[in-house]
Amino acid sequence: MANRRDAEPSPLRAGVMHTGLSLLVFGGIAGALGAGMYLMGDPSEAGPKQTLALFETQDTAAPPLKTRLKTDIATANLSIETPDYSEEGGSGDLPESGPDLGIDAPEETRTAQLEADLPAGQGDADEAGVRINGKLVKPGESYGEVTRIVSLERAPIAGMTERLNGMTLPRISPDGLAPADAYARPFINPGDKPVVAIVVGGLGINATHTRSAIDELPPEVTLSFAPDATSLQTWINRARAAGHEVLIETPMEAYDYGRMKMHPLTLLASEDEARNRARLDRILSRSTGYFGLINSQGSKIGDDDAAMKPVLQAVSDRGLAFIDDGGLNAAHMKQLSGETGLRYVRADSAIDAKLSAEEISSEFMELESQALKNGAALGSGFAFPITIEMVKTWTAGLDQKGIVLAPVSALAAAPPPPEIPSEDSVRTGSLELPPVNPHG
Repeated sequence: MANRRDAEPSPLRAGVMHTGLSLLVFGGIAGALGAGMYLMGDPSEAGPKQTLALFETQDTAAPPLKTRLKTDIATANLSIETPDYSEEGGSGDLPESGPDLGIDAPEETRTAQLEADLPAGQGDADEAGVRINGKLVKPGESYGEVTRIVSLERAPIAGMTERLNGMTLPRISPDGLAPADAYARPFINPGDKPVVAIVVGGLGINATHTRSAIDELPPEVTLSFAPDATSLQTWINRARAAGHEVLIETPMEAYDYGRMKMHPLTLLASEDEARNRARLDRILSRSTGYFGLINSQGSKIGDDDAAMKPVLQAVSDRGLAFIDDGGLNAAHMKQLSGETGLRYVRADSAIDAKLSAEEISSEFMELESQALKNGAALGSGFAFPITIEMVKTWTAGLDQKGIVLAPVSALAAAPPPPEIPSEDSVRTGSLELPPVNPHG
């Protein structure tokens, strides 16, 4: 009789059997644990330890929660007007049992509550009201009213442009109004305090940084835009709607560009007057609404009288101002601006030449010292995130230091007309331009 061979067990059958046994064992353990928790556990231990209210409760014993969120809500409440729904069929009153949002509180009460909620150093009592973030809120006023931004007139203003060779260019209006005046942000300094001005440039290239500069910086900060920015006129319209005056950056030839490629519309020291003027016109025709130009580079052409003077003369003839970011020869530019009758001002400091908080703070201190010493100071920077954040913080505290934040146009005063003395007159006084134009 042949030997019988037992068949090998089925792998599928063995796997199903092992899985079933495992589920049975773990299910039994879980059931036992659940039964034990149900029979022996305390249900009260499963409840919340603390109740958080969405609105203010009647418990006056607990101290108020001082957080930035509460401060921001209080700030927002100051500028909100309660709508009247009585004409829409409602009673116009909130139910007595409803939550108290603080909107209907008297103006003085809300201002006092905001002062209590502010962290130390951000709100100071004043005999005439409460000073919040450097702004004095008087009784009967709201914080929103004090900080309201006045939008600048939409460009172009009638009579301030002309058509030339198919391009729209700025010009002095028939009644003598210059773009440097028409598109400048109004400014007055009745207390004749020292002033500082800041221009933040490089805008229009990075949309996020451009929006941040327009929306977050004080309206007195001047913004400058690259001429080849996408949707340039849209950005300028938005900046002016937020209260910022604007400049157009003009590429000029430097001695050494390094690895940086030269802009195709760069004004060159080697070009003749006609070609440089044609390039300048193309830059000016890119948009409208700017009160002046600011140089981008330019150390080489700035040293060349034959190339630079016709450019400055063209800028002056169109009623525009010229802002020097601090990179041009100061003495030479001062001489050329006087010869061409150009509104000109030079930056005292490049605030973010080194991108560190310590270096930028040091430049701010230098600007403050220059303003206190000379009556005015101008700083220039670029729209780096750290620059925007630090300018926003620094400018908020200038008022407490007795310094006024001014638009750049206030420093670019129109030069006085040349004086022709008579033979028997005696010339006295200084020929220097005043540092600040009090009329903006």
